[in-house]
Amino acid sequence: MSMPLSMMGVIAAVVLCGGAAAADFSPADFGAKGDGKTDDTAAIQAALDAAGAKGGGVVQLGVGQYRLNGALVVPSGVTLAGVWQGPHFSTPNQGTTLLAYAGRGKEDAPPLITLRSNTSVKGLTVFHPEQTIDDIKPYPWVIQGSGTHLNVIDVTLLNPYKGIDFGTYPHEMHYIRNVYGCPLRIGIHLDKCTDIGRVENVHFNPNSWTRAGVPNAPKDNNWQKLVDYLQGNCVAFEIGRSDWEYMLNTFSWGCKVGYRFFQSGAGPTNGNFLGIAADWAVTPLLVEQTQGPGLLITNGQFVGSPASKAAVHVMATHTGVVQLSNCSFWGPHERVVLNEGPGTVSLSQCNFVNWDNNDKGAPAVDILAGSVIIQACRFAQDKADIHLGPDVRSAVIMGNQFSDTARIENKSKADVQVLGNVTLK
Repeated sequence: MSMPLSMMGVIAAVVLCGGAAAADFSPADFGAKGDGKTDDTAAIQAALDAAGAKGGGVVQLGVGQYRLNGALVVPSGVTLAGVWQGPHFSTPNQGTTLLAYAGRGKEDAPPLITLRSNTSVKGLTVFHPEQTIDDIKPYPWVIQGSGTHLNVIDVTLLNPYKGIDFGTYPHEMHYIRNVYGCPLRIGIHLDKCTDIGRVENVHFNPNSWTRAGVPNAPKDNNWQKLVDYLQGNCVAFEIGRSDWEYMLNTFSWGCKVGYRFFQSGAGPTNGNFLGIAADWAVTPLLVEQTQGPGLLITNGQFVGSPASKAAVHVMATHTGVVQLSNCSFWGPHERVVLNEGPGTVSLSQCNFVNWDNNDKGAPAVDILAGSVIIQACRFAQDKADIHLGPDVRSAVIMGNQFSDTARIENKSKADVQVLGNVTLK
């Protein structure tokens, strides 16, 4: 049965209208220069507001350096986009760069970019030209959000004081992917999230700043100054209340704390953490509190610096559950795991390569309280392996491999089961 041409035209018109994409908005049309000298804050904000008034759209920044002496607010339904289409390790002379001048010395100033519900920032580099390693100043958050569906994708933060804040305000379903940079104080802060958030492929490393080819990049002797500052101040990832957080393939190098799990006023977290890593940290993994379902950490890699008391430090405040499976630990830390809390720690198929760097007799796994399950793990050194303190409530040590003698010190009076372990002599 054939269709009249008039009807076909009507249907075609409906299809075209229904599939029409939101028009792009160019800040250049509102006066933005992108020359690195002109303050483009007002022009970019005008483009963002115009897109918001139309019900949404993409504010597209071209190649250039966009100086911001003020702050931006991205209205609901709007994307602020640069030209990068993937992770980038860049200089400000490439791609789309926001030059952040606002808020120097004022940590509580408005964030550089504020996100509302259903908004995205993508394809950008953010650089703080006035930040120097010899005179580090606080700055406000680069990106802060509230509401539902906050997205940060393909963004490089060369040298922020504080990176991404999805935690000061309640929100749900954040999505952070392909973010690189060298945060100085905090990389990503998550809290007050009551519906599943996701963080994927985030890489925090001093090289993002030192190799950026900018005048204030730390070089030569200043490299050690940067490392010392990070070891004394930087928390790469800190996570308070987040219900079923998913974190995949994340990394930090040289920080004071790689991953901090804490209890905020809104509560602690639980979630699935796969392929996470922290290298050369004072405390690669710090657990202050978790929800009852706990932390499921799989395929992790954690390396303590010479200042590290433990690669995994579970504090006395912890009453929840920490499960580490198929994780590897090496480096000059004192202990691999130190548990001081009454909660439960489970170590399954883990590889303990190094510990007791100073040969003072520190065990690989030091359990001072709570309950522990250690099974199918490898203890690679002929040193003290496991210590159970008098406040340990229960322990199962089963099916592990020890390099020579199984050196297990048990001071607990509770139910402790040690069985099926083997040694390599």
